Amino acid sequence: MQKKLVVVYTRVSSSSQNLREQRDAAKKVLKARNINEDEVLYLEDFNVSATKNDANNRPAYKKLLKLIKEGRVALIIIYARDRVQRDFYEASEFNEIVNTYGVDVIYTASNEIPFIKNSSIENFYGIFSQQEGKNIGRRTSDAIKRYPGKIIGFERIEEILENGSTKVRFSLDNNRSIIIGALFEEFSQIQTKEEFVSILTKYGKELNGHSTVMKILQRPFYAGYCLTDYGYDELHHVDAIISLEMFEKVQAILSKFIDEYNETVLRAKDKIILNPICGVCNKKMIFKKVLDKPTYFVCSSRHKKVVVELDEFNRLIEETILQETEQFVLKEYESIFKMHLRGVIDNLTYQKRHKEQLLNKSMLSFASNFHTKYEKLKLEIQRTNSQIDEINHEITLLQSLKNEIKTISQVVQPALGNLTKSEMDILIELLIKSVKVHQDYFEINLYSLAKEKGVD
Repeated sequence: MQKKLVVVYTRVSSSSQNLREQRDAAKKVLKARNINEDEVLYLEDFNVSATKNDANNRPAYKKLLKLIKEGRVALIIIYARDRVQRDFYEASEFNEIVNTYGVDVIYTASNEIPFIKNSSIENFYGIFSQQEGKNIGRRTSDAIKRYPGKIIGFERIEEILENGSTKVRFSLDNNRSIIIGALFEEFSQIQTKEEFVSILTKYGKELNGHSTVMKILQRPFYAGYCLTDYGYDELHHVDAIISLEMFEKVQAILSKFIDEYNETVLRAKDKIILNPICGVCNKKMIFKKVLDKPTYFVCSSRHKKVVVELDEFNRLIEETILQETEQFVLKEYESIFKMHLRGVIDNLTYQKRHKEQLLNKSMLSFASNFHTKYEKLKLEIQRTNSQIDEINHEITLLQSLKNEIKTISQVVQPALGNLTKSEMDILIELLIKSVKVHQDYFEINLYSLAKEKGVD
């Protein structure tokens, strides 16, 4: 009796793509199952788009179906569902054929759901095969991990083999690769934040900036590996600069300082009063924190001269509010206060109604499931009651404040010189509509004014 085949089927949609990552993923499965590659049949559709060609116009796929129907296939290894099916109908046809002839199917792409035998659910996965853009992005990501177009510290060498395929390997460039090796070695010894900043600054001058250094330190490619959902995969076509042990040691150190760095960023973000707008393009500016330097805002469209430090920005806002309130006239702001309070009260009232609906639902469940979920429902009812009480308390306080707005003017003026941070934040929220940052001045728009105010 003739031995049944193990088939590896691969396909790419255009000549600009290659089949390498699909083959490599298949070889991992073959190795794991102790299958000799010499006994495997490789079927390849190169430069064949599934969206433009149905099954009959994909030669290798057509041959695969023929072999299955002849009862000659035991196992098919495929990168992803979208390699063999472009829609629900093709998925249904493929799944019916493999199930009828008892063929096992293995998908190898990252995050691809395993094949479900004799299940109608498998047919519906064909719908997702139509999301070609997403799939291309995933495959491109997998390919870049293993075969980046260009990577600092390496020379990418391509060799054309006799069969016309291309073999790629990455050799050390003996220049920056030496610097990168020294970077990892030195970084693995650091113990303080000062050393962390010093090394990033030092090597940033030689390796295109400290952000590039951070990316290098976090990339296992320099150890000759790539990280997948299943752990590290060794890249035999890469000349490693460091060992995997060295890379993991650096990750442990890096994690400590990244956490500290992120905490610093969070503390800085807590200081943000308003998000400024670029005066050139009217887009929100981006918050930036760079190592040990002051935090700042920069234009999201990269208008380089539109930039302002966070502390300077906050100081300007607070000074503007104080200047504005020195000539404070309550009637100018009374309508604004009332509108703001009305909005807050309406929101709280909506929350209260929602909580009351949840309470009623819990009470009904409590009555009908007394013996099964007694403790859980009891706690849920208590928690919801407490939340409703808190909302009622807030509404009462806000209603009281709303009714007393006209008397606030008697105490506002004396208090302006002694505002707390929270009071200042409330005034800023109530009075300032927007702040635009230009190259040499700020434009602060107040709700109370008909015209815009420019502040040099």
